[in-house]
Amino acid sequence: MQKSGQLRSSGLILPPICWLKPLRCIRNGNAGLAGLSRNNAKVGLILFKRILTAIVGIPVAVFLVTKGGLLFAAAVFILALAAWREYARMAGAKDVHTYILTSFLPSMLLVCAAGLGKVGYFMPILTFAVLGILFEGLYRHCKCGELNWPLHVSNSLLALLYVGLLFAHIPLIREYSPETVNYLGMDFSRGELALWMVLLGTWASDTFAYFFGIAFGKHKFCSVSPKKSMEGAVAGFIFAFAVTGGIAYHGLHTGLLPAVLTGLTVAFFAPVGDLIESVLKRSFDIKDSGNFFPGHGGVLDRFDSLLFAVPAVYYVMKLMGI
Repeated sequence: MQKSGQLRSSGLILPPICWLKPLRCIRNGNAGLAGLSRNNAKVGLILFKRILTAIVGIPVAVFLVTKGGLLFAAAVFILALAAWREYARMAGAKDVHTYILTSFLPSMLLVCAAGLGKVGYFMPILTFAVLGILFEGLYRHCKCGELNWPLHVSNSLLALLYVGLLFAHIPLIREYSPETVNYLGMDFSRGELALWMVLLGTWASDTFAYFFGIAFGKHKFCSVSPKKSMEGAVAGFIFAFAVTGGIAYHGLHTGLLPAVLTGLTVAFFAPVGDLIESVLKRSFDIKDSGNFFPGHGGVLDRFDSLLFAVPAVYYVMKLMGI
């Protein structure tokens, strides 16, 4: 007589179905553990890449900033070239064109002019670039059947301004003034210390916003970047202001009002640059702009805050006579 729950097949009595459930659980559990192991291995690889990039990148960055001159300008040129390519690839993913002849070349010319200290070339380059982009858009529309003329033209103009013009201010602030100042027992040129000031200010903004957001974040900051919190944003603002203002006051000897204004400039524009890049990536449905820095993302991912803070501080320094 067949017992309840048993199955008969080819004259064999099979075990009850309920007996097989633990075996399925074991198989599913093993599959889950295998998936977890693969995820851990992937996270470990990313972490290894991050650490290796930092070990190599930080000393190189310190050397280049300290060295300055044409070597530093050449490094910025390479970064700007990679950043323009990242932007064009992001736009291309949505079938939005970025003109090479009239957007890429003038962008690189702006960075070259800045590296050579030829600030007077900025307006001619920008003017002819705008005229060239408009003309190329017209030619493509008439001869190549390119549709949506305003979209492609405005995108090429944005690439010129966002990458070319903003990157060009990095060598400008580095060579702001050769005057020597002493800070923390070390001698810096005024331009070198100004760049370190902005670098450390943006680092403070990003770092403290991140950790305070994780620890205390409860209120959403901006729909553009859902993971950012108001608490983190406030902490980033305060620490960026303190770091930048402190270096401006004690290192550049700016006086109280210029130091406060410089601190507020970095504290405001650093997170704005981060949010702008987030808008770009969301618009193009891209997670990272590239992989120029293994484990850290692309150039635009790493320089988003700096691209806004550096030009703003440069002109604040000009305005205040720092």
